[in-house]
Amino acid sequence: MEKMSVETIKPSSPTQQCLRTLDLSVVDYLMQPVYTYACLFYTNDPSIPREETTQKLKTSLSETLTSFYPFAGRVNGLAVDCNDEGAIFIEATLGNSTLSSFLSSPDSNEIQQTLLPLHYVPKTSEASITWPLLIVKASYFKCGGMSLGICMSHKLADAASLSAFIRVWAATARGESGTVGKPEFAGINIYPPANDALKAVEIHKPKITGVTKRFVFSGSKIEELKAKVAQPPRPTRVQCVTALLWRCVCAAASKTTTTSTKVLYQPANLRTKIPSLLSENLIGNLIFTSMTLSRKNEEIGIQETVKELRERAEELTSLVQENDGSATELGSKLLGKAFSDYSKFSNEPGYSMYAVTSWCNMPFYEANFGNGCPVWVVGNVAPRLELVTMLLDSNDFKGIEAWVTLSEEDMLSFEQNPELLAFASPNPAVIF
Repeated sequence: MEKMSVETIKPSSPTQQCLRTLDLSVVDYLMQPVYTYACLFYTNDPSIPREETTQKLKTSLSETLTSFYPFAGRVNGLAVDCNDEGAIFIEATLGNSTLSSFLSSPDSNEIQQTLLPLHYVPKTSEASITWPLLIVKASYFKCGGMSLGICMSHKLADAASLSAFIRVWAATARGESGTVGKPEFAGINIYPPANDALKAVEIHKPKITGVTKRFVFSGSKIEELKAKVAQPPRPTRVQCVTALLWRCVCAAASKTTTTSTKVLYQPANLRTKIPSLLSENLIGNLIFTSMTLSRKNEEIGIQETVKELRERAEELTSLVQENDGSATELGSKLLGKAFSDYSKFSNEPGYSMYAVTSWCNMPFYEANFGNGCPVWVVGNVAPRLELVTMLLDSNDFKGIEAWVTLSEEDMLSFEQNPELLAFASPNPAVIF
């Protein structure tokens, strides 16, 4: 990196006094101290000067923060002080690296250390739950291509919130802000607001360590995997990939750990589950986590796991359909089920939790700021959390890219698993 500039971007209009405090929900408060991030890669458009692109990004970000005002504020205990303190925008020039050379072998460490703005916040976990709540970094390659790294505090935003923010920001940059819905900060309409009693709750904190590697499942390989499952109804691609990944992770972990219980959990976006109650423009952690358990030395079959994943999804659907009350009543039921599921393994002498989060079908590839759509998108959390896997669409929209984070010891075994390698390619070049 040869050159870098840092600027604080404030909302173009001051936040109204009546909107100055945003209560966190119970789920918001219990979120891990990390940033949710997306890194979008764009080819060079020689007809648009770099200075024009940068200025458009900063100006439109300021305008977008007027409606996404909590991200210009600061977390203060159980609420966000929407004080217009601002978000951080960083512009950087990369040395001799070109976009094509970087994408020939994408590296997770390079993305987090170079292309994301995390160097601005050395104490990343602490910053993610205080300030800044939004950090952006535009990095320009030697060829003129650009990466746009966007980090949002997970206390305020899940992946769907990040996607909604990018959608509105891009539309604003194109001068089309009127074509997208305005954000709604009403997470406490489904989950109750956080209270002082939560401060005594011990939060299970995954290790902030490990190594992250990328495995790509092509569309044709996913079809082969679906055929292997061979059970009606036809499984989704996410279910199949998740089942295979969990089987291979557990096989690797069985060689290195004495943990008696392994738990697979999957956060689900509630907006798509109950559109009649929750708008797609709702910002916050509007998620519900389903859990699947596996005992030590228990064979983990792909077919059985797909069946369990389907059953958990059906349980959530039934719970939603049976609700004839308000969103708040449904939220209470969902919290009750979550605590009930958690109690099934919380008293075990030892357990490990493995998360698979799917960002598939979210419109990150539609983020056109006036210079075309991105040729590649990657997303995760930072700092990285061990035993967490992120699933994203491949840029041909047929395959799935899995970013798997494990301990170094487990990864050595995992990445050599022949069953995994029969369906996934380890970090192939990004074709664009």
